[in-house]
Amino acid sequence: MIDLTLPQAFVSDFSNVFELIIIYRLVTNYLSKKIILIDFLASLVIVCVPILESSLDFPLIIIYLWLFDRKYDRPQILYDNIIAMCTIIVMASLIDLCDHYMYKIFLEGKDNISLVGWILPITDLTLTIIVGILVIFFVAPKIREVSMQILNPTPLWKLVGVFFVLYFILNVVAEKEGIANDYAPLFLLISLTIILIGGSSLFSIIRSSIQIQNQQRLIDTYKLQIASAHEVNKQYDQIRRERHDTRNMLLSIQGYIRDHKDKEAAELLSTFLQNDIAEKHYNEIDLALDKIKISGLHNLIKEKAYKIVEKGIPFSFEVNAEIDELPGSEIKTARIIGILMDNAIEATFKQAKPYIQFALLKHSPEVYELVIANSIEQKLNINTALKFEHSTKKGHQGIGLSNVTQLVENDDHYSFSVEVKDKVIIMTCFIQGK
Repeated sequence: MIDLTLPQAFVSDFSNVFELIIIYRLVTNYLSKKIILIDFLASLVIVCVPILESSLDFPLIIIYLWLFDRKYDRPQILYDNIIAMCTIIVMASLIDLCDHYMYKIFLEGKDNISLVGWILPITDLTLTIIVGILVIFFVAPKIREVSMQILNPTPLWKLVGVFFVLYFILNVVAEKEGIANDYAPLFLLISLTIILIGGSSLFSIIRSSIQIQNQQRLIDTYKLQIASAHEVNKQYDQIRRERHDTRNMLLSIQGYIRDHKDKEAAELLSTFLQNDIAEKHYNEIDLALDKIKISGLHNLIKEKAYKIVEKGIPFSFEVNAEIDELPGSEIKTARIIGILMDNAIEATFKQAKPYIQFALLKHSPEVYELVIANSIEQKLNINTALKFEHSTKKGHQGIGLSNVTQLVENDDHYSFSVEVKDKVIIMTCFIQGK
Protein backbone atom coordinates (compact mmCIF):
# COMPACT_ATOMS: atom_id res chain seq x y z
CA MET A 1 0.00 0.00 0.00
CA ILE A 2 1.45 3.39 -1.00
CA ASP A 3 0.69 6.09 1.62
CA LEU A 4 -0.50 9.38 0.15
CA THR A 5 -2.56 12.26 1.44
CA LEU A 6 -6.31 12.05 0.81
CA PRO A 7 -6.32 14.57 -2.10
CA GLN A 8 -3.31 12.86 -3.69
CA ALA A 9 -4.88 9.41 -3.33
CA PHE A 10 -8.18 10.61 -4.82
CA VAL A 11 -6.53 12.39 -7.76
CA SER A 12 -4.27 9.40 -8.38
CA ASP A 13 -7.16 6.88 -8.36
CA PHE A 14 -9.36 9.12 -10.52
CA SER A 15 -6.62 9.85 -13.06
CA ASN A 16 -5.79 6.13 -13.34
CA VAL A 17 -9.42 5.26 -14.15
CA PHE A 18 -9.87 8.16 -16.55
CA GLU A 19 -6.55 7.48 -18.28
CA LEU A 20 -7.43 3.79 -18.78
CA ILE A 21 -10.70 4.77 -20.46
CA ILE A 22 -8.99 7.41 -22.65
CA ILE A 23 -6.39 4.87 -23.86
CA TYR A 24 -9.25 2.50 -24.72
CA ARG A 25 -10.95 5.28 -26.71
CA LEU A 26 -7.74 5.94 -28.62
CA VAL A 27 -7.33 2.25 -29.47
CA THR A 28 -10.93 1.96 -30.74
CA ASN A 29 -10.75 5.38 -32.47
CA TYR A 30 -14.04 6.47 -30.88
CA LEU A 31 -13.40 9.80 -29.18
CA SER A 32 -15.15 13.17 -29.09
CA LYS A 33 -15.69 16.07 -26.70
CA LYS A 34 -19.06 14.67 -25.63
CA ILE A 35 -17.61 11.22 -24.98
CA ILE A 36 -14.70 12.69 -22.99
CA LEU A 37 -17.19 14.53 -20.75
CA ILE A 38 -19.24 11.35 -20.22
CA ASP A 39 -16.07 9.37 -19.45
CA PHE A 40 -14.96 12.07 -16.99
CA LEU A 41 -18.24 11.84 -15.05
CA ALA A 42 -18.22 8.04 -15.20
CA SER A 43 -14.67 7.99 -13.80
CA LEU A 44 -15.79 10.08 -10.84
CA VAL A 45 -18.61 7.64 -10.12
CA ILE A 46 -16.33 4.59 -10.46
CA VAL A 47 -13.73 6.04 -8.06
CA CYS A 48 -16.40 6.85 -5.47
CA VAL A 49 -18.09 3.40 -5.56
CA PRO A 50 -15.34 1.00 -4.34
CA ILE A 51 -14.70 2.42 -0.85
CA LEU A 52 -12.53 -0.44 0.41
CA GLU A 53 -10.64 -1.86 -2.56
CA SER A 54 -9.49 0.10 -5.61
CA SER A 55 -9.15 -3.19 -7.54
CA LEU A 56 -12.92 -3.09 -8.00
CA ASP A 57 -12.28 -0.26 -10.47
CA PHE A 58 -11.38 -2.82 -13.16
CA PRO A 59 -14.73 -4.67 -13.48
CA LEU A 60 -16.62 -1.38 -13.06
CA ILE A 61 -14.71 0.10 -16.01
CA ILE A 62 -15.53 -2.98 -18.12
CA ILE A 63 -19.22 -2.80 -17.18
CA TYR A 64 -19.35 0.93 -17.97
CA LEU A 65 -17.70 0.51 -21.39
CA TRP A 66 -19.98 -2.42 -22.25
CA LEU A 67 -23.12 -0.46 -21.32
CA PHE A 68 -21.83 2.56 -23.27
CA ASP A 69 -21.27 0.48 -26.42
CA ARG A 70 -24.72 -1.12 -26.13
CA LYS A 71 -26.44 2.24 -25.69
CA TYR A 72 -24.76 3.67 -28.79
CA ASP A 73 -25.32 0.47 -30.84
CA ARG A 74 -21.64 -0.18 -31.43
CA PRO A 75 -21.68 -3.09 -33.96
CA GLN A 76 -18.29 -4.47 -32.86
CA ILE A 77 -19.10 -4.69 -29.16
CA LEU A 78 -17.24 -7.99 -28.63
CA TYR A 79 -14.09 -6.69 -30.33
CA ASP A 80 -14.27 -3.53 -28.21
CA ASN A 81 -14.76 -5.53 -25.00
CA ILE A 82 -11.67 -7.59 -25.81
CA ILE A 83 -9.71 -4.37 -26.37
CA ALA A 84 -11.04 -2.93 -23.08
CA MET A 85 -9.87 -5.93 -21.03
CA CYS A 86 -6.45 -5.99 -22.73
CA THR A 87 -6.06 -2.24 -22.20
CA ILE A 88 -6.82 -2.52 -18.49
CA ILE A 89 -4.41 -5.43 -17.94
CA VAL A 90 -1.51 -3.76 -19.77
CA MET A 91 -2.03 -0.19 -18.55
CA ALA A 92 -2.74 -1.16 -14.93
CA SER A 93 0.44 -3.24 -14.85
CA LEU A 94 2.51 -0.38 -16.28
CA ILE A 95 1.00 2.12 -13.83
CA ASP A 96 1.62 -0.20 -10.87
CA LEU A 97 5.22 -0.68 -11.98
CA CYS A 98 5.84 3.08 -12.29
CA ASP A 99 4.08 3.89 -9.00
CA HIS A 100 6.03 1.25 -7.07
CA TYR A 101 9.48 2.35 -8.19
CA MET A 102 8.70 6.07 -8.07
CA TYR A 103 7.55 5.57 -4.48
CA LYS A 104 10.68 3.59 -3.61
CA ILE A 105 13.00 6.17 -5.17
CA PHE A 106 11.37 9.49 -4.22
CA LEU A 107 8.71 9.02 -1.50
CA GLU A 108 9.56 6.22 0.90
CA GLY A 109 10.60 7.58 4.27
CA LYS A 110 10.06 11.22 3.24
CA ASP A 111 8.38 13.60 5.71
CA ASN A 112 7.04 16.12 3.19
CA ILE A 113 4.72 13.58 1.49
CA SER A 114 2.04 16.28 1.01
CA LEU A 115 4.29 17.97 -1.54
CA VAL A 116 6.34 15.28 -3.26
CA GLY A 117 3.40 12.85 -3.27
CA TRP A 118 2.05 14.59 -6.38
CA ILE A 119 4.88 12.96 -8.33
CA LEU A 120 2.80 9.76 -8.67
CA PRO A 121 -0.21 11.21 -10.57
CA ILE A 122 2.22 13.31 -12.66
CA THR A 123 4.21 10.17 -13.54
CA ASP A 124 1.03 8.29 -14.42
CA LEU A 125 -0.10 11.17 -16.67
CA THR A 126 3.30 11.19 -18.42
CA LEU A 127 3.09 7.43 -18.95
CA THR A 128 -0.43 7.77 -20.37
CA ILE A 129 0.69 10.47 -22.83
CA ILE A 130 3.57 8.28 -24.05
CA VAL A 131 1.32 5.22 -24.42
CA GLY A 132 -1.35 7.36 -26.12
CA ILE A 133 1.13 8.53 -28.76
CA LEU A 134 2.24 4.94 -29.40
CA VAL A 135 -1.40 3.84 -29.66
CA ILE A 136 -2.34 6.56 -32.17
CA PHE A 137 0.58 5.94 -34.53
CA PHE A 138 1.27 2.21 -34.15
CA VAL A 139 -1.31 0.20 -32.20
CA ALA A 140 -4.72 1.53 -33.37
CA PRO A 141 -4.12 1.00 -37.14
CA LYS A 142 -2.98 -2.59 -36.53
CA ILE A 143 -5.94 -3.29 -34.24
CA ARG A 144 -8.42 -2.06 -36.89
CA GLU A 145 -6.71 -4.12 -39.59
CA VAL A 146 -6.73 -7.33 -37.53
CA SER A 147 -10.31 -6.92 -36.22
CA MET A 148 -11.64 -6.76 -39.80
CA GLN A 149 -10.16 -10.21 -40.49
CA ILE A 150 -11.69 -11.95 -37.45
CA LEU A 151 -15.29 -12.86 -38.23
CA ASN A 152 -15.99 -14.81 -35.00
CA PRO A 153 -14.57 -12.99 -31.95
CA THR A 154 -16.35 -15.16 -29.32
CA PRO A 155 -13.48 -17.65 -28.64
CA LEU A 156 -11.03 -14.76 -28.38
CA TRP A 157 -13.38 -12.89 -26.02
CA LYS A 158 -13.67 -15.94 -23.72
CA LEU A 159 -9.89 -16.38 -23.58
CA VAL A 160 -9.24 -12.72 -22.76
CA GLY A 161 -12.04 -12.86 -20.17
CA VAL A 162 -10.27 -15.70 -18.34
CA PHE A 163 -6.99 -13.79 -18.17
CA PHE A 164 -8.81 -10.65 -17.05
CA VAL A 165 -10.49 -12.53 -14.19
CA LEU A 166 -7.12 -13.99 -13.15
CA TYR A 167 -5.53 -10.56 -13.18
CA PHE A 168 -8.44 -9.09 -11.19
CA ILE A 169 -8.29 -11.85 -8.54
CA LEU A 170 -4.52 -11.37 -8.21
CA ASN A 171 -4.95 -7.65 -7.51
CA VAL A 172 -7.81 -8.19 -5.06
CA VAL A 173 -5.82 -10.75 -3.06
CA ALA A 174 -2.69 -8.56 -3.02
CA GLU A 175 -4.62 -5.51 -1.86
CA LYS A 176 -6.77 -7.33 0.71
CA GLU A 177 -3.78 -9.05 2.34
CA GLY A 178 -1.80 -5.81 2.38
CA ILE A 179 1.16 -7.30 0.56
CA ALA A 180 0.87 -5.45 -2.73
CA ASN A 181 3.73 -3.07 -1.93
CA ASP A 182 6.00 -5.51 -0.03
CA TYR A 183 5.90 -8.09 -2.79
CA ALA A 184 5.38 -5.72 -5.69
CA PRO A 185 8.16 -7.21 -7.87
CA LEU A 186 6.67 -10.69 -7.45
CA PHE A 187 3.16 -9.55 -8.33
CA LEU A 188 4.44 -7.52 -11.24
CA LEU A 189 6.28 -10.63 -12.47
CA ILE A 190 3.05 -12.64 -12.22
CA SER A 191 1.18 -9.89 -14.07
CA LEU A 192 3.86 -9.88 -16.76
CA THR A 193 3.52 -13.67 -17.06
CA ILE A 194 -0.24 -13.32 -17.51
CA ILE A 195 0.30 -10.66 -20.18
CA LEU A 196 2.90 -12.73 -22.04
CA ILE A 197 0.89 -15.96 -21.95
CA GLY A 198 -2.32 -14.15 -22.82
CA GLY A 199 -0.62 -12.18 -25.59
CA SER A 200 0.90 -15.31 -27.10
CA SER A 201 -2.48 -17.04 -27.02
CA LEU A 202 -4.15 -14.00 -28.60
CA PHE A 203 -1.63 -13.80 -31.41
CA SER A 204 -1.95 -17.56 -31.98
CA ILE A 205 -5.73 -17.35 -32.28
CA ILE A 206 -5.55 -14.24 -34.47
CA ARG A 207 -2.95 -15.83 -36.77
CA SER A 208 -5.03 -19.01 -37.02
CA SER A 209 -8.17 -16.99 -37.76
CA ILE A 210 -6.41 -15.00 -40.48
CA GLN A 211 -5.10 -18.21 -42.06
CA ILE A 212 -8.61 -19.65 -42.04
CA GLN A 213 -9.97 -16.46 -43.61
CA ASN A 214 -7.31 -16.56 -46.33
CA GLN A 215 -8.11 -20.20 -47.08
CA GLN A 216 -11.82 -19.42 -47.17
CA ARG A 217 -11.12 -16.49 -49.49
CA LEU A 218 -9.26 -18.80 -51.87
CA ILE A 219 -12.13 -21.29 -51.71
CA ASP A 220 -14.67 -18.55 -52.41
CA THR A 221 -12.58 -17.29 -55.33
CA TYR A 222 -12.40 -20.80 -56.75
CA LYS A 223 -16.16 -21.26 -56.32
CA LEU A 224 -16.72 -17.92 -58.03
CA GLN A 225 -14.56 -19.00 -60.95
CA ILE A 226 -16.48 -22.29 -61.20
CA ALA A 227 -19.79 -20.42 -61.05
CA SER A 228 -18.58 -18.01 -63.73
CA ALA A 229 -17.57 -20.94 -65.92
CA HIS A 230 -21.00 -22.52 -65.47
CA GLU A 231 -22.61 -19.20 -66.27
CA VAL A 232 -20.56 -18.88 -69.47
CA ASN A 233 -21.55 -22.41 -70.50
CA LYS A 234 -25.15 -21.64 -69.71
CA GLN A 235 -25.05 -18.48 -71.82
CA TYR A 236 -23.36 -20.38 -74.64
CA ASP A 237 -26.13 -23.00 -74.61
CA GLN A 238 -28.70 -20.21 -74.55
CA ILE A 239 -27.06 -18.59 -77.59
CA ARG A 240 -27.11 -21.91 -79.44
CA ARG A 241 -30.82 -22.35 -78.68
CA GLU A 242 -31.62 -18.78 -79.69
CA ARG A 243 -29.61 -19.22 -82.90
CA HIS A 244 -31.59 -22.36 -83.68
CA ASP A 245 -34.90 -20.59 -82.94
CA THR A 246 -33.85 -17.57 -84.99
CA ARG A 247 -32.94 -19.81 -87.94
CA ASN A 248 -36.34 -21.54 -87.76
CA MET A 249 -38.10 -18.18 -87.52
CA LEU A 250 -36.21 -16.83 -90.55
CA LEU A 251 -37.06 -19.96 -92.53
CA SER A 252 -40.72 -19.44 -91.62
CA ILE A 253 -40.59 -15.80 -92.70
CA GLN A 254 -38.81 -16.82 -95.90
CA GLY A 255 -41.64 -19.26 -96.61
CA TYR A 256 -44.30 -16.60 -96.05
CA ILE A 257 -42.42 -14.16 -98.30
CA ARG A 258 -42.00 -16.79 -101.00
CA ASP A 259 -45.75 -17.46 -100.87
CA HIS A 260 -46.42 -13.69 -100.95
CA LYS A 261 -48.00 -13.78 -97.45
CA ASP A 262 -46.61 -10.45 -96.32
CA LYS A 263 -49.13 -10.01 -93.47
CA GLU A 264 -48.25 -13.33 -91.82
CA ALA A 265 -44.53 -12.63 -92.21
CA ALA A 266 -44.93 -9.19 -90.57
CA GLU A 267 -46.92 -10.66 -87.66
CA LEU A 268 -44.31 -13.38 -87.08
CA LEU A 269 -41.48 -10.84 -87.16
CA SER A 270 -43.36 -8.52 -84.76
CA THR A 271 -43.88 -11.39 -82.30
CA PHE A 272 -40.18 -12.18 -82.33
CA LEU A 273 -39.18 -8.55 -81.71
CA GLN A 274 -41.60 -8.25 -78.75
CA ASN A 275 -40.11 -11.36 -77.09
CA ASP A 276 -36.63 -9.86 -77.29
CA ILE A 277 -37.11 -7.30 -74.49
CA ALA A 278 -35.00 -9.20 -71.96
CA GLU A 279 -32.14 -9.39 -74.45
CA LYS A 280 -32.19 -5.59 -74.72
CA HIS A 281 -31.69 -5.39 -70.93
CA TYR A 282 -28.68 -7.69 -71.23
CA ASN A 283 -27.24 -5.38 -73.88
CA GLU A 284 -27.73 -2.32 -71.66
CA ILE A 285 -25.89 -4.08 -68.82
CA ASP A 286 -23.06 -5.18 -71.10
CA LEU A 287 -22.62 -1.66 -72.49
CA ALA A 288 -22.47 -0.12 -69.02
CA LEU A 289 -20.15 -2.84 -67.71
CA ASP A 290 -17.69 -2.18 -70.51
CA LYS A 291 -16.74 0.95 -68.54
CA ILE A 292 -15.63 -1.15 -65.54
CA LYS A 293 -12.12 -2.36 -66.36
CA ILE A 294 -11.57 -4.22 -63.05
CA SER A 295 -12.18 -7.82 -64.13
CA GLY A 296 -13.15 -9.21 -60.72
CA LEU A 297 -15.78 -6.54 -60.03
CA HIS A 298 -16.88 -6.63 -63.69
CA ASN A 299 -17.72 -10.34 -63.51
CA LEU A 300 -19.35 -10.09 -60.06
CA ILE A 301 -21.65 -7.20 -61.01
CA LYS A 302 -22.49 -8.85 -64.33
CA GLU A 303 -23.51 -12.08 -62.60
CA LYS A 304 -25.75 -10.23 -60.12
CA ALA A 305 -27.27 -7.97 -62.81
CA TYR A 306 -28.06 -10.93 -65.09
CA LYS A 307 -29.69 -12.66 -62.12
CA ILE A 308 -31.96 -9.63 -61.61
CA VAL A 309 -32.97 -9.64 -65.29
CA GLU A 310 -33.62 -13.39 -65.23
CA LYS A 311 -35.99 -12.97 -62.28
CA GLY A 312 -37.93 -10.34 -64.25
CA ILE A 313 -37.27 -7.53 -61.75
CA PRO A 314 -37.34 -4.01 -63.30
CA PHE A 315 -33.77 -2.81 -63.19
CA SER A 316 -31.91 0.48 -63.72
CA PHE A 317 -28.15 0.28 -64.32
CA GLU A 318 -25.67 3.17 -64.61
CA VAL A 319 -21.88 3.58 -64.76
CA ASN A 320 -21.04 7.17 -65.68
CA ALA A 321 -17.34 6.82 -66.59
CA GLU A 322 -14.56 4.33 -67.25
CA ILE A 323 -13.24 2.84 -64.01
CA ASP A 324 -9.96 0.95 -64.08
CA GLU A 325 -9.03 1.37 -60.42
CA LEU A 326 -10.85 1.95 -57.11
CA PRO A 327 -9.47 3.08 -53.73
CA GLY A 328 -9.47 0.57 -50.88
CA SER A 329 -9.45 -3.22 -51.02
CA GLU A 330 -10.90 -4.88 -54.13
CA ILE A 331 -11.94 -7.88 -52.02
CA LYS A 332 -13.75 -5.65 -49.52
CA THR A 333 -15.45 -3.67 -52.32
CA ALA A 334 -16.57 -6.92 -53.97
CA ARG A 335 -18.01 -8.17 -50.67
CA ILE A 336 -19.90 -4.91 -50.13
CA ILE A 337 -21.38 -4.96 -53.66
CA GLY A 338 -22.24 -8.67 -53.40
CA ILE A 339 -24.01 -8.25 -50.03
CA LEU A 340 -26.01 -5.19 -51.10
CA MET A 341 -27.11 -6.67 -54.46
CA ASP A 342 -28.05 -10.00 -52.86
CA ASN A 343 -30.09 -8.12 -50.24
CA ALA A 344 -31.85 -6.13 -52.97
CA ILE A 345 -32.67 -9.30 -54.96
CA GLU A 346 -33.99 -11.15 -51.91
CA ALA A 347 -36.04 -8.14 -50.77
CA THR A 348 -37.77 -7.60 -54.14
CA PHE A 349 -38.19 -11.18 -55.36
CA LYS A 350 -41.76 -11.63 -54.05
CA GLN A 351 -42.91 -8.01 -54.25
CA ALA A 352 -45.91 -7.07 -56.38
CA LYS A 353 -44.11 -4.05 -57.88
CA PRO A 354 -40.38 -4.63 -57.45
CA TYR A 355 -37.62 -2.26 -58.53
CA ILE A 356 -33.81 -2.24 -58.24
CA GLN A 357 -31.36 0.51 -59.14
CA PHE A 358 -27.57 0.16 -59.42
CA ALA A 359 -25.19 3.07 -59.98
CA LEU A 360 -21.41 3.29 -59.78
CA LEU A 361 -20.45 6.94 -60.23
CA LYS A 362 -17.00 8.45 -60.62
CA HIS A 363 -16.87 11.96 -59.14
CA SER A 364 -13.08 12.30 -59.35
CA PRO A 365 -10.06 9.98 -59.58
CA GLU A 366 -10.21 9.66 -55.78
CA VAL A 367 -13.96 9.76 -55.05
CA TYR A 368 -16.49 7.14 -56.22
CA GLU A 369 -20.09 6.61 -55.21
CA LEU A 370 -21.87 3.25 -55.15
CA VAL A 371 -25.67 3.44 -54.93
CA ILE A 372 -27.95 0.41 -54.71
CA ALA A 373 -31.65 1.04 -54.14
CA ASN A 374 -34.64 -1.27 -54.09
CA SER A 375 -38.34 -1.04 -53.38
CA ILE A 376 -39.77 -2.20 -50.05
CA GLU A 377 -43.35 -3.05 -49.11
CA GLN A 378 -43.07 -2.98 -45.32
CA LYS A 379 -41.74 -0.38 -42.93
CA LEU A 380 -38.06 -0.83 -42.10
CA ASN A 381 -36.26 0.36 -38.96
CA ILE A 382 -32.80 1.37 -40.18
CA ASN A 383 -31.24 1.31 -36.70
CA THR A 384 -32.48 -2.25 -36.16
CA ALA A 385 -31.36 -3.38 -39.63
CA LEU A 386 -27.83 -2.11 -38.97
CA LYS A 387 -27.45 -3.94 -35.66
CA PHE A 388 -24.85 -6.70 -35.35
CA GLU A 389 -26.10 -10.09 -36.65
CA HIS A 390 -29.59 -8.73 -37.43
CA SER A 391 -31.48 -10.42 -40.25
CA THR A 392 -35.13 -10.36 -41.33
CA LYS A 393 -34.95 -13.87 -42.83
CA LYS A 394 -36.34 -16.87 -40.96
CA GLY A 395 -33.74 -18.46 -38.71
CA HIS A 396 -31.46 -15.40 -39.13
CA GLN A 397 -29.63 -17.09 -42.00
CA GLY A 398 -29.65 -13.99 -44.20
CA ILE A 399 -26.84 -11.50 -44.66
CA GLY A 400 -27.77 -8.26 -42.90
CA LEU A 401 -26.67 -4.70 -43.53
CA SER A 402 -24.62 -4.92 -40.31
CA ASN A 403 -22.07 -6.97 -42.26
CA VAL A 404 -21.45 -3.97 -44.52
CA THR A 405 -21.25 -1.70 -41.46
CA GLN A 406 -18.57 -3.99 -39.99
CA LEU A 407 -16.63 -4.03 -43.27
CA VAL A 408 -16.46 -0.22 -43.58
CA GLU A 409 -16.02 0.58 -39.87
CA ASN A 410 -12.70 2.27 -39.11
CA ASP A 411 -11.66 2.16 -42.78
CA ASP A 412 -11.08 5.66 -44.15
CA HIS A 413 -11.57 4.44 -47.72
CA TYR A 414 -15.28 3.69 -47.14
CA SER A 415 -18.33 5.47 -45.72
CA PHE A 416 -21.74 3.77 -45.73
CA SER A 417 -25.22 5.19 -45.19
CA VAL A 418 -28.79 3.95 -45.55
CA GLU A 419 -32.03 5.88 -45.88
CA VAL A 420 -35.66 5.02 -46.64
CA LYS A 421 -37.66 7.36 -48.87
CA ASP A 422 -41.07 6.76 -50.49
CA LYS A 423 -40.97 2.96 -49.96
CA VAL A 424 -37.46 2.75 -51.41
CA ILE A 425 -34.38 1.86 -49.39
CA ILE A 426 -31.28 3.68 -50.69
CA MET A 427 -27.87 2.24 -49.72
CA THR A 428 -24.92 4.52 -50.50
CA CYS A 429 -21.24 3.71 -50.11
CA PHE A 430 -18.58 6.31 -50.89
CA ILE A 431 -15.20 4.86 -51.84
CA GLN A 432 -12.47 7.45 -51.57
CA GLY A 433 -8.78 8.03 -51.10
CA LYS A 434 -5.61 7.24 -53.06
